[in-house]
Amino acid sequence: MRAGFIEKPEVAYFKESEEPCIQGDRDIKIKVAVAGICGSEVHAYHGIHPFRVPPLVSGHEFAGTVVEVGKGVKGVKPGDRVTAEPQYGCGHCPLCRVGKYNICKDKKVLGATYWSGAFGEYVVVPEETIVPLGDEVSFEEGALIEPIAVGMHAVRQHQVAPGQNILIIGAGTIGLGLLLSARICNPAKIIVADVVDYNLQMAREMGCVYTINSQTEDLEEKVLALTEGQGVDTTFLAFGNAPVLEMAARCTKRGGAISEIAIMRDGTGAPFGLIQSKELSLVGSNMYTYEDFQIVVENMAKGLIDGKQMISKVYPIENMAEAMEMADKRPEPVVKVLLKF
Repeated sequence: MRAGFIEKPEVAYFKESEEPCIQGDRDIKIKVAVAGICGSEVHAYHGIHPFRVPPLVSGHEFAGTVVEVGKGVKGVKPGDRVTAEPQYGCGHCPLCRVGKYNICKDKKVLGATYWSGAFGEYVVVPEETIVPLGDEVSFEEGALIEPIAVGMHAVRQHQVAPGQNILIIGAGTIGLGLLLSARICNPAKIIVADVVDYNLQMAREMGCVYTINSQTEDLEEKVLALTEGQGVDTTFLAFGNAPVLEMAARCTKRGGAISEIAIMRDGTGAPFGLIQSKELSLVGSNMYTYEDFQIVVENMAKGLIDGKQMISKVYPIENMAEAMEMADKRPEPVVKVLLKF
């Protein structure tokens, strides 16, 4: 099959690769139409990801067409337009039994060394991961469902609702996915902060009224002015380090919450004095579950989530090396880089 291959750190190219095959009765084989390059694949490209270790065919944001199903599959057929949740748990631990397989310690993730990913022309996934696209959602939009679902999971976790004020720090792919997810909940105000004007312009184009460049403006002052001095109900971290975490604590109201979605290193300092005095909740958010995917797809089909503006560049899979360089080095402003088969 045709594939984008990461051979070793900072060496990625197009090649013919071994095609994955159906192994189990409930396996489904999908011909990939479009795949997105995520920051985790960029980490794999640099050889610093814990389980996407070169050499491998990575990739986990994708959409395509079912071409083959195992003999035990009943709800999916060849020709169906689908994406898939690119993870599954062990199925028998206490977390899996209550639906929290996203934090199962033995879960498997598409595009890791042990599971050939969506930078290949074909992927094989278990039936329970399949998410139908229907006719209303394009393959390009389908490849955006996974990163938007990351935001949807955090938004649902914190039960964003009308009347609330929220702050999103970081307006890259995940931050914009948070914006799109939060908008369908109709909070009173969504405030987006970043240090890159291009990202803030993207947020405005996608419906955000209140944007703040925290490098040139006083974020705490602006947030308090927009919330009558109270602070926001929830701050979502789509970018994070110790100074950002402290600013989040300052911008969040007493009794509010901070949602940590960004990947931060162990040992990152936290403003425990503020967290304690304001009785803030600091909650981790890890990927998503199947219901998050369903909600994103349903709202895409209704036109309530439109992520097409997130697509900055689309490369044929044969241009894998150029695409990976764009996603990594960003010689021009980009949000999402896609690969097309």
